[in-house]
Amino acid sequence: MKTDQTLCSYCGKKKCFFGDVSQSPEFCPSKRHADLLADANTKLQEEENQTMARDVARTWKEYGKLTRVEETVQYARNRGYQKLGIAFCVGLSEEAEKLTNLLINEKFDVVSVCCMCGALSSDDVALPDAEKIVPGFRQPMCNPIGQAAVLDAEGSELHILLGLCVGDDTLFIKHAKAPITVLAVKDRVLAHNPLGALYTSKHIYTRLNTRRPKE
Repeated sequence: MKTDQTLCSYCGKKKCFFGDVSQSPEFCPSKRHADLLADANTKLQEEENQTMARDVARTWKEYGKLTRVEETVQYARNRGYQKLGIAFCVGLSEEAEKLTNLLINEKFDVVSVCCMCGALSSDDVALPDAEKIVPGFRQPMCNPIGQAAVLDAEGSELHILLGLCVGDDTLFIKHAKAPITVLAVKDRVLAHNPLGALYTSKHIYTRLNTRRPKE
């Protein structure tokens, strides 16, 4: 097994959960990057990071009782946020409307922006016609950079991502200035539950090789 890079996913002990890293494997970041983690802890002591992390910890008291939607509401309340922004996929418009209603009913000010804002097409990124879903026709394209800009401009204190495409979420996170949380990710095949593919990789999605590689 490689020990020259961090692989927490291969650690069978996870003693760090109990505050003990003395028996951790060689690929443990607590051993490999003790200096970096010390620097990270120094940053954690900064006031803004302290309060943000503390407000996360406050939600743990309801662990296993609240849905992720409710946890998002609770975290926003813990932080004292008044204005929340929703960046959503056009395919989840109904869900976005319900979420907007919920957050307004919870006394938040809400701004929402759809991925189609700006009316872009794949021609705007010079996608070859042969690579379009239907060559010769206009192919709508998401605008995550625009979504981030709109939410930032309208004063959203916490951006909530709802079903952005893989890669579009990356661009949004790269360009947004306000804090971000992910409520749901898109999986058009598995009802937006991408982990379902991993859970069923041994008997349904067998094309996904999740067996540990031989050394």
